[in-house]
Amino acid sequence: MVGVVTGVVCVLLLAIAPAHPQPELDLPGAMSEESAAPPPLRIATHLMRPDAFEQDGELVGFSVDIGRAVAEHLHWEQTPVAITTHTKVHDVLAALRTGEADLAVAAIPITSQYEREFDFSHPILAAGLQIMVPEPSQQRRSAEQEILQRITRPNLLRLSAVVALLMVIPAHVVWYFERKSQNSVIEHTAYFPGIFEALWWTVLALVGQAEEMPDAPVGRLVALFWVFVGIVYLTYFTAGLTAEMTLQELRGGIHGLEDLQNRPVALVADDTVVEYLEGHNLRRVIKFDQPEQAYQALADQEVDAIIAPRPILLHFATFEPEVRFEVVGTPFLEKFYAIAMPEGSPYRTPVNLAILALREDDTYAQIYRKWFGVAP
Repeated sequence: MVGVVTGVVCVLLLAIAPAHPQPELDLPGAMSEESAAPPPLRIATHLMRPDAFEQDGELVGFSVDIGRAVAEHLHWEQTPVAITTHTKVHDVLAALRTGEADLAVAAIPITSQYEREFDFSHPILAAGLQIMVPEPSQQRRSAEQEILQRITRPNLLRLSAVVALLMVIPAHVVWYFERKSQNSVIEHTAYFPGIFEALWWTVLALVGQAEEMPDAPVGRLVALFWVFVGIVYLTYFTAGLTAEMTLQELRGGIHGLEDLQNRPVALVADDTVVEYLEGHNLRRVIKFDQPEQAYQALADQEVDAIIAPRPILLHFATFEPEVRFEVVGTPFLEKFYAIAMPEGSPYRTPVNLAILALREDDTYAQIYRKWFGVAP
């Protein structure tokens, strides 16, 4: 979600004039008084708030401030710069592939696929994904939907499946010993439909609604055991559902990925995250290129939550206090972001040195707090 060297370098060329001759540097793009003007440093960047965006006709953002610090550290004030802006990361990477850009400054995750094509700088951001939802009082899901989701949780379904399988045993015992009894709880002595009558009695006994008990001693013993199983099952079921509904009232209906199943969700992240979410049974994912689009979809109740890198959500939560959204849960699927460049780029070493220097002198931490409201 971030980048380092952005349009601010161009601003520096206009605003910063060196007061004394700069020492000759062995850096890409550096020039001496005797040499001809070098070709410009070509930068492709991705417009996304708060990474880099226009405000009052000026390019601002996290990357802009980082870029200013990097440019000052490397003395790139005299280097000509050509900047192209894109609305999609795919277009930024395409500029690198075609040789139209020397550096790609954007929210580019370091992945094995990208690593095979490009060189990356040191990571400039470690950002896990997180969830943003309306405040609990604004969440629109009905109580009926919440109850349905709670009773279909995997652990409760597994328990119900085990109980259903166990139900076959007492049903057969009751049918076998009750089929010839005078006061039997089943009417038919044949296996069909007698076994279905026995199964129905087993269901009623499980939920405490059986009005008659088996007549045979063995049948009564099995019935006693099965009633005990029913008490345990219903107690667990009721307690679990009550606890979940109480937690919902206290914390809201969404506080983790498991609560987003069968809900429409907005995603502001790279395409690899879609597969991850589908692996967690999130099937109704709507991809947005810009966070503002996702925020509007959440405000219009077109989606129930936003999933995006944590810094994006923190920026919005910090600088848009009138919006009644909140960040919930803990970060997951952490990714590292860096500057991308063509393989074998001469810019990799100087940029890496500048990034390390910014972290060591606390400049990076100050810029991070400025845009995201928390320490890195």
